[in-house]
Amino acid sequence: MGAGSKKYEKLCDTIFALDPSIRFAGVIDKMGNLVAGGMKKGIQPLEPKEERRKLYLEFALRNAMRQDFDSEFGKVIYTLSEREKIKITSFPMGENLVLVSVDKEGDHVRLIEKILKLVPS
Repeated sequence: MGAGSKKYEKLCDTIFALDPSIRFAGVIDKMGNLVAGGMKKGIQPLEPKEERRKLYLEFALRNAMRQDFDSEFGKVIYTLSEREKIKITSFPMGENLVLVSVDKEGDHVRLIEKILKLVPS
């Protein structure tokens, strides 16, 4: 595990400590590979294991495509998807992306404010 991976693992641990409603905290690279973090211990993922890579790749691709509009709209600070079962936020971090999923009842506004203080832009 490289120095960057240890730094990212520490970031994910710090994010998990923010609120018990956090289900997942991870860092994915631009190719959709999970490089740090994962599901909170004791939480069952909603998606099948074989679908996770596709999910991460989708977030990486969306992040890359959003960058096409940076000159018009400015850089993306974060994105939020509220779904029927969970809320998923993504935070661009250099070449990588921090993903955080929260239980439906979680206070995403407060969490986003806290996470933005932790994630270097």
